[in-house]
Amino acid sequence: MQANPTTTRTERSAVRPLAPIVVLQGLCAVFLIYKLALLSFGGTFQDEAYYWLWGQHPALSYYDHPPLNAWLQGLSGAVFGWNKFAMRLPVALALLADLVILWRLARWLAPDRPDYAWTTLLLFLVTPVFFAVTAVALPDHLMLTFTLAALYGFLRFLASWPEAPRWRYLYIGAACLGLATLSKYNAAFLGFGLGLTILIVPRFRPLLGRPQLYLAAGLAVALQAPVIVWNLSENLASFGFIFGGRHAGLAVGTDGLRGLVIGFLLVIGPFLAIPLFAFGFRSTGRDALARTSFWLSTLAIGALALVTNTLFHWNLVAYLAALPFLAAYLRWRWLGWLHVAFGAAFLSFMLGNYAIQPLTDVEALADEATAWAYGWDEAAAAVEAAKDAHPVSFVAAADYTTASLLANALRDADVTSLSSRRDQFDYWFAPQAHAGKDAILLGDRWRPLDPSILAQFEEVVPLAVVPVQRGGQEINRFELFLGRGFSPLAR
Repeated sequence: MQANPTTTRTERSAVRPLAPIVVLQGLCAVFLIYKLALLSFGGTFQDEAYYWLWGQHPALSYYDHPPLNAWLQGLSGAVFGWNKFAMRLPVALALLADLVILWRLARWLAPDRPDYAWTTLLLFLVTPVFFAVTAVALPDHLMLTFTLAALYGFLRFLASWPEAPRWRYLYIGAACLGLATLSKYNAAFLGFGLGLTILIVPRFRPLLGRPQLYLAAGLAVALQAPVIVWNLSENLASFGFIFGGRHAGLAVGTDGLRGLVIGFLLVIGPFLAIPLFAFGFRSTGRDALARTSFWLSTLAIGALALVTNTLFHWNLVAYLAALPFLAAYLRWRWLGWLHVAFGAAFLSFMLGNYAIQPLTDVEALADEATAWAYGWDEAAAAVEAAKDAHPVSFVAAADYTTASLLANALRDADVTSLSSRRDQFDYWFAPQAHAGKDAILLGDRWRPLDPSILAQFEEVVPLAVVPVQRGGQEINRFELFLGRGFSPLAR
């Protein structure tokens, strides 16, 4: 008879249900509605617009990330057109897949506790980090879906070893791990976690002599072929950016680590942090893969925080590895309820701030992310008027963020960034083909046109200023210019 893969019946009975099942179901429904409302009405996020443009320029891979998200964005746009529905439909479908996978995983882990599965779904829907990365069309939402699927496959396989190994779960896990890594590179932490688990847990070491393990690894790696081919043809550009370029010139210090801890407390929540670290330190011996992956990712991102500023979602693999087990560590119901209240406040703020009107003092907090959720229709209208008055060869902005958001508002995949910093626009825009031509240029409060951009034109003429006001405050100010006689700088 197969042992239960998480805790014993006695251990599970010590954890009181967070609430009656009907209450858990009602809360899950409420927070799912929150999510769908934000998907439907939230302003386009800066990087979301950037990745949408990737989908309008099909390629084997891209400079910043692997291609799977862009491929799906391109497919959705081809079928449904250039609109928010097409942009976020893949996110909504992935969210449904997340819920199904988590449900199956939680029911497998605790088959005699239906409240366990509903509690796990509630934690997923209410915890800020999971809510945030499944609310916009970034590569993270696909990485999350396929990482959960890979975790499910690997856990099911390891639980069957060695008595009656179910190899199909190993191959399912490997395929999903390959797709997760084809979405975002840091999904590889789960693969490294599996390898380390096999090495350090004596029961799993005989797997090292089985060819099926290497076939599964080969499957995960083979799915990276588009990324490998693209990098080989582009002088390892993406690998260089991820492993060196974005961190270059930074000294060892504690500022990044402090930011990582503060960000962790915000996006995980101070109340869920307690069961999360209980999971990290109280091993039952049955969840070795999840715990190993949790610490491997956390320590790696923590070390990285010593030399650069890290973002809250970089450690997503660690949080996903722990998620299916956290309901077993909610020893105090009051702790779970405080986390739900914290998450509800966070999600309400996100919905109001990004879908209705800014709730922050945008200028005082330098909150460009909120400011950029608004005003792009006004900017696009001003650019269209300027193009009618001054026929030009192209439209450009100061940075990949503003160029992407403007392109999205104009529904024009040819808008470009003239930033000196390398980005994906460098693979689409041919500067020499536009030499001597005129352009409409856009800058704003957060990304003004710097002197290096203005110097590439023989003459720059101010055209218009477009203030953006919401909720009684000016949250942005667009400035339009006519650039005459483009003379691109050598790159």
